[in-house]
Amino acid sequence: MQEISLLNSVIGPVMRGPSSSHCAAPYMMAKVARELSCSNGEVLKKAIVRFDPRGSFAPVYQAQSSDENFAAGFAGAALTDTDYRDILPRVTRGEGFLFAVEIVELENNNHPNRVDLELTVTERNGMDRADLYAGASVGGGMYYIDAMNGEPVFLTGKTASVFVWAPDIGARADNIAAGLALNGNKLLGISVDPDHDRCEIALQALPDTTLIASLRDQDGIKDVRFAAASQYPVCATDDLFSTSDAVIAVAEQQGGSLAEAGLVLEARRLGLSRDATRALFRERCELMLRVVAEGFDAKPEDNVMRFLTLRARKVRDANLPAGLGGAVLQDAIAGALSAMERDSNRGLVCAAPTAGSAGVVPGTLYGLIRHGIDLDGATDALQAMALVGAVFAARGTFAAECGGCSVETGASAAMAAAGVAQAFGGTPVQCFDAASMCLMNTLGLVCDPVGGDVEIPCHARNVAGVSHAFSSAMAVMAGFDAVLGYDELVDQTVKIGAMMHPDLRCTARGGCAATKTALRMVEAVTQVR
Repeated sequence: MQEISLLNSVIGPVMRGPSSSHCAAPYMMAKVARELSCSNGEVLKKAIVRFDPRGSFAPVYQAQSSDENFAAGFAGAALTDTDYRDILPRVTRGEGFLFAVEIVELENNNHPNRVDLELTVTERNGMDRADLYAGASVGGGMYYIDAMNGEPVFLTGKTASVFVWAPDIGARADNIAAGLALNGNKLLGISVDPDHDRCEIALQALPDTTLIASLRDQDGIKDVRFAAASQYPVCATDDLFSTSDAVIAVAEQQGGSLAEAGLVLEARRLGLSRDATRALFRERCELMLRVVAEGFDAKPEDNVMRFLTLRARKVRDANLPAGLGGAVLQDAIAGALSAMERDSNRGLVCAAPTAGSAGVVPGTLYGLIRHGIDLDGATDALQAMALVGAVFAARGTFAAECGGCSVETGASAAMAAAGVAQAFGGTPVQCFDAASMCLMNTLGLVCDPVGGDVEIPCHARNVAGVSHAFSSAMAVMAGFDAVLGYDELVDQTVKIGAMMHPDLRCTARGGCAATKTALRMVEAVTQVR
């Protein structure tokens, strides 16, 4: 079973904050847990988030605003809410509900991004109830919740889920599912857990409230809980993206276009028409370009970065010496910085594939748009980028906690290189060759954010990622042969990432973060606080 979606997992999610692992997934996990716990009219009273001291959340959850996103998810806030960043201080004071973070040893700590959630809710009868959830953020905004009150589950947010408890649930599950999958709502799966008298009905969307109420009133039903999909629902779980050869074969069937292959495969994944899927890609492309524009318009007084000032507009407008670089690359670099400045200032951005690498793809698209590629061409490029990223995700991970920066800016540079090749008429093989060049040159790239903030060296690495993308695409289009296959390089990226010392994987304890200058800077801003 494969749930990787181009719009959900590769050029998404849309989010707030500097890290998709530490911001997007926490927001969605908290929102799902809240919906499950408050399905029957309960009111959230307290939410406690627990991190293991040996995990990656513990040292950086404040610097990377994990707490802000957990709090907003528990509050049921929308990403576009104007008071999004005000929620954490309010709920920390107990306004609305009480929110707290605890650093304790977790019973299950098999992933660097493990987290336990405890929600206390007040039921309609006035009694309090505690619900316990456990799960992990696994990179690029993807996550899973694998325990709910001690019962095994596997929630990824890729479908709407309805849980039903009844003594004879095995005999009733099919009829219950049929009663919920009405009015065009697709039934995506039924899972029965006889040990806990429970079934889970996976649907494309949550059923109408009247259907839920009718189910709850049926004889023998002990409990019903539900949560909406936190991203676009995945309607097909067959293997679509595991090898570049398979993807290239689809592209050949689609007239030799990698962009068209991405569109066809994503439409199949989401159960949508080609036109509807194309509209979603176009919207995502426009969003990325809008993020870049908003970054350029940012005011210095609104900057909340701890170490960096706003430089994107200055880089875009600089008069460089003749012969140094080129206008396309300068604009793309400036666009990447603009998106990252928006990201670091907690603005709405799109992880592509992560927030730590959220500048490479938008910056590349901005450079293309500024120099002869129209919106349709840029959207084609984005589809090719997403497809190359999906193969990476299928074979590896986007979590820097597992693979260092090679799986963030390394992966995003590979994606962008394929998009540039696509934009200028490259074949599917050339697109993957350009991506391969990026990966072979980022093997072993560490993740070492100074002070835990996604600023230094993250913004600089996004600049390098854009440059890498254009130079790789140029070399391949000019006749250079990458020789080493993309799949093999993804596998080696993952293998080398696993060999890295933990201090070099997003803990702010090694690399750039451990330099004397960085330590002095962190000490200085800490004293100011």
